Parts: sequence; structure tokens; C-alpha cells
Amino acid sequence: MCPIIEVGLQYMHKRFDYGLVLVERLKKSPGEFLDVRGIAREYKIPRAYLEKIAQEFKRAGWIESRRGAGGGYRILRDVQMSELIKFFERPYEICPITRILKVN
Repeated sequence: MCPIIEVGLQYMHKRFDYGLVLVERLKKSPGEFLDVRGIAREYKIPRAYLEKIAQEFKRAGWIESRRGAGGGYRILRDVQMSELIKFFERPYEICPITRILKVN
């Protein structure tokens, strides 16, 4: 793990940011199915992009989906920040120290 991780937009990519928003929003409503459209509207995130991320999380086993009225996505387990980082980013892209080491 990187000794210095600056969790800011300058080091994180949009996919990570949007994925973090999705996970954290689903964590706020455990057991409930939430519509991606509503989450996207609430956080002003492109719906189609958030839907793709939700599908990736579903394949990873972090969330499940249900179709129809009252459907959407719900979180299956507590996803840690370190898991999100490993899922989306290569450590050398987000950590200034490992980025320098990779170049040398």
C-alpha cells in the first residue's frame, strides 16, 4: 500500500469517483434496492456511466440487482476503500511515490 494516498480528484479517475459515490450511497440504505437513475440525478453523474459501473460491481459480487417496480441495486457487503482502489486503479497511477518509482 502506498504510504501517501491523496484522495482527491487530481489522483483519482472519474470511474473511481463515481464508483465510490455508488457504493457509499448504497451503504446508506442497506437492504433497499435503489435506482441508478435516482442516484445519478442526486449526484449529477451521467446515468449510463453509473449503470456500467453498477454492472461491474454486480459481476464482482459487491451488489445485486432486481428488475421491475421497486427494483434497482443493493449492496451485498461492506466494500472497503482499498478494494475500490484495487478494482479501478493501478497503485502506481494514484500514488505519487510509486508513480516516480515506476518511471525509474
